[in-house]
Amino acid sequence: MKSFACVTLILIGGCSQYGGGVNGAAIGGGIGALAGQAIGHDTNSTLIGAGVGALGGLIVGSEIERQDQLKREYERQQRDANGYTTRNTNTQVTLNPDGTYTRTGTETTESTVRTPGYSGLP
Repeated sequence: MKSFACVTLILIGGCSQYGGGVNGAAIGGGIGALAGQAIGHDTNSTLIGAGVGALGGLIVGSEIERQDQLKREYERQQRDANGYTTRNTNTQVTLNPDGTYTRTGTETTESTVRTPGYSGLP
């Protein structure tokens, strides 16, 4: 049982780079498998718990991800309405054979300010 719990935690940690639905499925599957094993004490219970937990985790994780996307879109709209500054930096560091390094890249800054009360020409 302890080795199963360790493998589950490793798998959950490995999925942390993916989105909310995948994370939710991995975490839900792990928790469901542990709960199924604790309740049924056999492989079938563990697999059923993992499946149900993964499905539930996928649904919850996807909904959380959707809510986060809606929040980011709302914040972007608010920022665009009030004015904003965007700074993009793309830098590449190259290690030279003599041990020194060279940095190359671009930096772009964009600013927009909206004046309150002005709606443009009629």
